[in-house]
Amino acid sequence: MRTEREADAQDQTKRRDEIQSQEIRRKFLDFFEKRGHRVYPGSSLIPHNDPTVLLTTAGMQQFITYFTGEDSPPSPTAVSVQKCFRTPDIEDVGDQSHLTFFEMLGNFSFGDYFKKEAIAWAWEFLTQTLGIPEEKLWVTIFSGDEDAPEDLEAKRLWMDVGVPEHKIFGLPKSENWWGPPGESGPCGPCSEVYYDYGEEFSNGDPSEDPKFGPGGEAGDPRFLEIWNLVFNQYEQRRDGTLVPLAKTGIDTGMGLERVTAAVQNVMYVYDTDVYTPVFTKAKEFSGVGLGDSEGTDRSLRILADHARGMAFLVADGVRPGNQGREYVLRRIIRRATREAYVRLGISAAQVSSLAGVVVDRMGDFYTELVAARSDIERIVGEEAARFVEIYHSGTELLDREIAKLAEGKKLSGEVAFLLHDTYGFPVEVTRDVLEERGLALDEAGFQAAMEGQRERARSAVQGYDRAVAAFRGAEFTSRFVGYEREQIETRIVALEEAPDAPGEFYVALAENPFYATGGGQVADKGWIASMSRDGGQLVVLDAVPAGDYQVLRARLENGGGFAVGDDVLASVDRVRRQQIEANHTATHILHWALRTVLGKEVHQAGSYVGPDRLRFDYRYSGRVTEEELQQVQEQCLLKITENQPVRYFTTTIDEARNLGAMMLFGEKYGDLVRVVEVNGFSRELCAGTHVRASAEVGAFKILSNRKHGADLYRIEVLTGREALDYLTRAAEKAERLSEVLRVELDDVVGAVQGLQGEVRESRDSAREQALRKGMEDVGALVAGAESVDGVKVVAGRVVAGDVKGLRQVSDDVKNRVGGPAVVVLAADLGGKAVLIANLHESLSDRIRAGDLVRELSSTLGGGGGGGPTMAQAGGGDPSAIEQTLARVRGIVAGRVSSGADG
Repeated sequence: MRTEREADAQDQTKRRDEIQSQEIRRKFLDFFEKRGHRVYPGSSLIPHNDPTVLLTTAGMQQFITYFTGEDSPPSPTAVSVQKCFRTPDIEDVGDQSHLTFFEMLGNFSFGDYFKKEAIAWAWEFLTQTLGIPEEKLWVTIFSGDEDAPEDLEAKRLWMDVGVPEHKIFGLPKSENWWGPPGESGPCGPCSEVYYDYGEEFSNGDPSEDPKFGPGGEAGDPRFLEIWNLVFNQYEQRRDGTLVPLAKTGIDTGMGLERVTAAVQNVMYVYDTDVYTPVFTKAKEFSGVGLGDSEGTDRSLRILADHARGMAFLVADGVRPGNQGREYVLRRIIRRATREAYVRLGISAAQVSSLAGVVVDRMGDFYTELVAARSDIERIVGEEAARFVEIYHSGTELLDREIAKLAEGKKLSGEVAFLLHDTYGFPVEVTRDVLEERGLALDEAGFQAAMEGQRERARSAVQGYDRAVAAFRGAEFTSRFVGYEREQIETRIVALEEAPDAPGEFYVALAENPFYATGGGQVADKGWIASMSRDGGQLVVLDAVPAGDYQVLRARLENGGGFAVGDDVLASVDRVRRQQIEANHTATHILHWALRTVLGKEVHQAGSYVGPDRLRFDYRYSGRVTEEELQQVQEQCLLKITENQPVRYFTTTIDEARNLGAMMLFGEKYGDLVRVVEVNGFSRELCAGTHVRASAEVGAFKILSNRKHGADLYRIEVLTGREALDYLTRAAEKAERLSEVLRVELDDVVGAVQGLQGEVRESRDSAREQALRKGMEDVGALVAGAESVDGVKVVAGRVVAGDVKGLRQVSDDVKNRVGGPAVVVLAADLGGKAVLIANLHESLSDRIRAGDLVRELSSTLGGGGGGGPTMAQAGGGDPSAIEQTLARVRGIVAGRVSSGADG
């Protein structure tokens, strides 16, 4: 008979098992709303006005300016559920714990409550609202160091709510400290809450540290960190010293997936209800379920995580591409498709359906998923299908590289990186192909290439961070006057040497005419001349936005030096600024023209506005024809030559909406906004600099309009002097070509097309002759088919113009032989031996085409691979073709007989 304690424990476990993740999310918001917190909707995965990060990675990200003091919060307390995406763990997703996409539950205080309330509410929510047994929870605090003392206040408060002292232990600053976000600013100790699965799962002594095992390895499986409470109580000054903050703050983060695992008492997040719908649908498609094997479990976990990530990224406006967050989306779609298509036999269309499952599961709370359902399924499906094509073409490229390898050599890491970075061919697939053929990858070379890419990205971010951090905490005023003035007498209000570049300085001016990078527009350059020191001059290289002011990066060109308080003459490079302004106004005209020609579906997705050119990214699901592009150019030229006035004014966001001003998707606007209007047809919110009348744009020439993603186009344009220079050079080349071809200038295109036709006809004729010769050999090949244990085997050398022709001949032979057949044909193509194995599908359980060509390629001297019914080897010596073909019958006999015996 059960004891009363056992009955209570069983009832409590049952109650906890019934709490689903959606309910936990709602309970969290309700809990803190009842305690006076304002409920904030989670922000977009595209960070607002923060070029230092690709994607939103934490719940506090949308509140960072409240903590730094740059903005005043509308409410002193807040609670939110924030969708997050972290890229460093992409390659680790597939194990039992790593994620890219997750939901972060957070409660925040901006100078209101502090540790006492944060700790008491955390304990109450976990133990009473969610019903987690108190004995299952452990706590960490900051252990103290030479800069800040041990957080004994937090320890006492945890003990006050009922945590035994032996379950509270200290961790160093590397583990239990947050901030500052730059070289200075708010920071403070952290306190973490852990869920205890029990002693039987322990790696070591939990009184020492539940975060690490006995050998220092991360992740004792006994404990799961579920909540981190950050106590912002210090300000770190630029010299590294800490002083108490006048207004303390609370920033907490609890991963929904992790706390769900604790509530449902399962060891791993993938065992929770969060991922069940994706696993169920994947099993429906593949017949494979979680727990069937270690390999398929890894594939299923990748699909479960990436399906969520891709759905939310698309819903927030990200589209597959080759840079930044666009590349992240492309990468996870392709990584998921690799596991689905290559490992599990799930089609590209079915990968799209997995993303649709996420919409069904989470659309009630995240309504943006429902609104974007068609885009999600279409874009994921198109990108997945594209990867399947890349997989096959990438395999061919890899085969050619393998064929070049000398015996005992590894595949170059640079080649693997090229496949990975340029062609989107995952390095895991490269490793698998190499392993199948008994080869290896130069891992050190691949990692070096990857690290080089990461370092380039880090350098760009660090340069921005250093500039923004240069004057953090300093007190001065600076006013941007660049809309009205390009030259002004002003003074230096802040000056610091740049630590990474001798002779360079970070400068802030009382009145600053230099536009800082933003809104797609590059920063101004120019000069700062001393009016107090003879001959002193700084060359302005860059301008970076830093809240209410701009940080100028400048190099000392001559003179004895500069100091705070110096009177200076600040001058923008007028020639450069004028070309930037022409390009920026041209982007607005171009946007209008695209919407006029293609329809109101067109929306801006990004831009680059520099002195050399403009680049404009836009979303459009249709196909843009050459005729439509010509219409766009004509419309732009029409509006430029009309010389319409360009005006700008500041108004409220509501009034701007009433005026129909265009706004960028995902952009966060304040109460007051700046509107730029090209008289009569274009009105957009924009903080950039512009010409005064449209004719100042000058010449306008579209260079290209290319697809850059599933429904993303990138158009590049030259204006002004750059366009005139381009058109002049193009005219000179056309004139020279007309001389060479001895035709009139108007007839140059027709003459070139005629020559192309002649070359094409010659090439087609040669290919047809080769194919005709190959087809003539079909009858003899069919007649010479041999029977091996009921399987007809054809092996022969044929004439073919290219690989496509060789495959066509092999199809014809297989079809004419009929029934279970193995057809292996070889040809000399441009001095290289190429071999095709074409098998009847009924033989796939006994012999596979890919295995067959890999074995034959050892004689041929090349490399190869492929699927169960069609495979290719190439790159070998044509003189070895006959010897290779002579082996076919014996290999087939061995495989067929052993398969039959099995």
